Amino acid sequence: MSAPQQQPYQPTGPFSAIHPPQAPAAAPRPPSDARLPRLFAAMMGVFAALLVIVATFLPQSTYEQLSDGKSVSKFAETGWTRTFDIEPSAEEKEFYDKTHVARYGIPLSAAALVLIAGAGVGFGSYRRSSGSLAATTSRTLLVAGGAGTAFGVWMLGMDISASLSFGQDTGRFTSRYGTGSGFWILLAGALVALLTIALAIVANRREPAQPRQAPYPAGYPLYAPGVPQQQYPQQPQPQAYEPPSPPTPPSGSALQQQDILRPSPDNPPRPGNM
Repeated sequence: MSAPQQQPYQPTGPFSAIHPPQAPAAAPRPPSDARLPRLFAAMMGVFAALLVIVATFLPQSTYEQLSDGKSVSKFAETGWTRTFDIEPSAEEKEFYDKTHVARYGIPLSAAALVLIAGAGVGFGSYRRSSGSLAATTSRTLLVAGGAGTAFGVWMLGMDISASLSFGQDTGRFTSRYGTGSGFWILLAGALVALLTIALAIVANRREPAQPRQAPYPAGYPLYAPGVPQQQYPQQPQPQAYEPPSPPTPPSGSALQQQDILRPSPDNPPRPGNM
């Protein structure tokens, strides 16, 4: 007869429904494919800002006047001031002292600072969802800074395009207007700023909404305080199956005598005991 199987201990009574507390699941991070456009937008914003700031100190437009093929006046204008390659005469210097260049470096630098601010907030909010306040602020600053940069470069390009039409050649005197290296770097910065706007808009897509977590762990039953918890009858535990033992034959019966005369396993039948 086999030994009965031991059943695991299961508490009964009012404590039977209590389960050990479960640790709340940590809030999942937004997927990496939704965070990458925001990171790239911040990187492109910094790159565009650096291009614009450096370009404001480089020559954006140039002017040269020739007399009988000899250069008599030559200067270049940046986003802040005018620099002379040939020192002007006293009369020309007095005229230039009363005038100043269009200081496009002021609005362009302001737009570049907005881009840098948006990129800084974007780097700080990289691991947050796109709907967070920091991510929204970064996106707004990057779009505003990129739009301001592109608009400022477009206005400067219109101004330089107008000055190019002033060039003339009378045979003896020749006036030449041109563009400097700073303008082309500004143009590259404007293109990067437009790319920053596109990436910031793409980063606006929201991650899938996460399921709301219950205020209590799932292991605890919810019931009103003071109301006794409903008890359910305990189901009997299944017992291990045991085969029934054969009935004992009555005393003096033929079956009992046959068992007595039957040789035991220790004494097998032989010609002498049969």
